[in-house]
Amino acid sequence: MWHSRIGWMVAVLFFLCACSHEKTTQLDIFYTADAEGFYHSRPEPHFANQDAGGYGVLKAFLARQEGPYLLLDGGNWLGSGPEAAITQGGYITRMMRDIPYTAASVSDKDFAFGWGALRNTLREMPYPFIVSNLKSNNQIPRPLHDYQIVTQKGIRIGIIGVIGPEVIQNHKNRLVGFSLQDPVESAVEMSALMQSKGVDLIILLNSWAGEEKASPAAVRLAEEAGEINLILSSNKGRETPETDKINKTYIVYPGSKLDSIAHIRVWFDKNKQIKDISFTDVPLLKNSWGEDETIAAESQRLQQETQRKLSSRVSTAPQELETSLSAESVLGDLLTDCLYKWSKLDGAILNADSIRSSLPEGVVTEYDLHKMYPYGDNITFLTMRGSSFLKALEASMDVKDNFPQIAGFTVSYRSQAPTGKKISQVVLNNGRIIRPQETYRFAVTDHVLAGGFGHDYFIDSLEFKNTFVDARQIMRACLVRQKTIALPKTGRWKQVQ
Repeated sequence: MWHSRIGWMVAVLFFLCACSHEKTTQLDIFYTADAEGFYHSRPEPHFANQDAGGYGVLKAFLARQEGPYLLLDGGNWLGSGPEAAITQGGYITRMMRDIPYTAASVSDKDFAFGWGALRNTLREMPYPFIVSNLKSNNQIPRPLHDYQIVTQKGIRIGIIGVIGPEVIQNHKNRLVGFSLQDPVESAVEMSALMQSKGVDLIILLNSWAGEEKASPAAVRLAEEAGEINLILSSNKGRETPETDKINKTYIVYPGSKLDSIAHIRVWFDKNKQIKDISFTDVPLLKNSWGEDETIAAESQRLQQETQRKLSSRVSTAPQELETSLSAESVLGDLLTDCLYKWSKLDGAILNADSIRSSLPEGVVTEYDLHKMYPYGDNITFLTMRGSSFLKALEASMDVKDNFPQIAGFTVSYRSQAPTGKKISQVVLNNGRIIRPQETYRFAVTDHVLAGGFGHDYFIDSLEFKNTFVDARQIMRACLVRQKTIALPKTGRWKQVQ
């Protein structure tokens, strides 16, 4: 696996024929997934806080493209934003309906309000939704499809899709009578069907996440359903896009939160055989592409409607509780304290750029809480050796505008020391010094585990346990218990000589 960022663009070339004079046909495929409720443009930290993302910018980007293309989506639209709860997920049609998608799939989280609500949403969309392995009464439930075949530039493209067993496991009370065929078995069957129908390119929309410590789901699909040419994966919530190649199958994991769009370009020779494939992750910067006025206005109306409905009081703040991207903050200490006390582990860590705004002095409302922490992150418990934890914490210190917010321990550090040698000591609240060979347990968000600090060192753990408990709900419960928010003890990062 290989990926790198060049300027504002990640470019990965899987295979390149440096010299060819044959006539080729070029097919452009765009892919979005894991919008997670970020339907609107907003300042994005990893784009130097430039306004980015949202369906309005996406539509403006597509309007600037020349020539035909396929546009696909992998689902996971809703996250845990308030708009989803207020509309039972129906707001998504107000954003996506007029965007020229070719086809799409759904993910586990799109079933949050049950099949009835999701079915109503899908019925309002003017393009097909493909899930090959979900059955109700032994049939694909309408309006889902098991596959689609489209033709562009004389190339026949077969599109299939699978979801994972977590759909039934997580929503069994809302999916009575539904069953799920094994994703690998379904992929093998559907790819054979596509071959029998003479398609030139097989695309699998995959929202089966699988277990990262074992073989990732997309890798298993590529290894065991080897006739698939391209796997577009969703339901991963990755901060940055990644790509992989297994045998002849190319895999794309796009970035999340709709601040960029994956661009896959496939070249075919005169016999319609694949010659080259390239992948580019294109940032959806508002300054670069503009924003569709109709979608932007709808987005603003939805935010105002949400704000009115979320005006109820959560707590009261004795002063403005400020956040900081570059240092320990009062708000960061408060929120990590909430996670630490709830988890009853050795400590808790949040990345600063997940805390998107301060809390105001005075009444703190539900809307303030969502604005402060707009992400649908779940809490994961990690068991780590001290050496791995110190390495991950040290790497997190070096990330620009994303300083670690901590609870349960203090860190003594030397700011002028070279990278890798800044932390001199970490002491838990119970007085225990963190030592390299001993093991400890920490609470982090699944976003941190997936690379929220810009590195993946937290994945070097002995054990993971996803609690499937929403981080913001823990924060909310913590603040509700206090009529007036008690200011946290600060000074958890101590600079030494």
